[in-house]
Amino acid sequence: MTGFSAAWLRLREPFDRLARSAALARGFAAAVHRQAEGPLRIVDLAAGSGANFRALAPLLGSDQDWLLVDHDPALLTAQRAEIVDWATRHGWRWTADGEHIAVDTGQARWRVRGLRLDLASELEALERIPFDGLVTTAFLDLVSATWLDRLGNLLARQQRPLLATLTVDGRRTWHPPHPADAQVLAGFTRHQGVDKGFGASLANEAVAHLAAGLAGHGHAVTTARSDWRIGPAQQDMLRYLLDEATAVAHATAPAAAAAGLIAGWAAARRTQLEGGLLSLEIGHLDLLALPPRP
Repeated sequence: MTGFSAAWLRLREPFDRLARSAALARGFAAAVHRQAEGPLRIVDLAAGSGANFRALAPLLGSDQDWLLVDHDPALLTAQRAEIVDWATRHGWRWTADGEHIAVDTGQARWRVRGLRLDLASELEALERIPFDGLVTTAFLDLVSATWLDRLGNLLARQQRPLLATLTVDGRRTWHPPHPADAQVLAGFTRHQGVDKGFGASLANEAVAHLAAGLAGHGHAVTTARSDWRIGPAQQDMLRYLLDEATAVAHATAPAAAAAGLIAGWAAARRTQLEGGLLSLEIGHLDLLALPPRP
């Protein structure tokens, strides 16, 4: 699966960072520290440009080895640039050694490398890679029930914790309300369910499905809301999401589009955007799954 640009991931990263559940992140950190011997070994699925590493490494705190898995070579390349820029802005030393980047904060050393892997067909290859914890963000809603069952089985065999953040749950509320909001949301929901390369996407039901499967394996599962709140001043993000919603609604709600409802909705929203009157909330869920203790 490809199609997410580094520019889009850079735009959304600050919203993700604010929305993440701090409590679940702390629970994940405690779990990996309990079982690790030496540097914490973290695998990030569909890692994109490395936002999970940048969000979680300071919280985990100690020496760490990260494997950032993605199938898009452009994003694997972007990881290095984004991590170097991030480390530089924090005043941390960094070095590049072949495929690894090492960030030295003075209190801890974090080694990072990317791995190109087709998670649709090669998920089980991770069983050959030792890790203390698995993370992913903004990914579970793109995959099928069958793929989520494979992930649950892998975690059950490995007995490792999972932190999955920023999975959409179907809540999307524009302010102020508009009569065509329901048609636009319905079209967007239909679009989310199409095959993204992993089978028919579970989209809004992904967290509930994975939570039930992992609980069946004996994992202790906790979820928490991690909603985006995008205010009138955050116009770049609002404009991106407005354009996206308009394009998707035109493609997936042809009757509403033919009747002019989508065009009218988009025009009204653009006027509100330019006038500083538009805001948006998008619902997400974070999930923490901890294996049963020995």
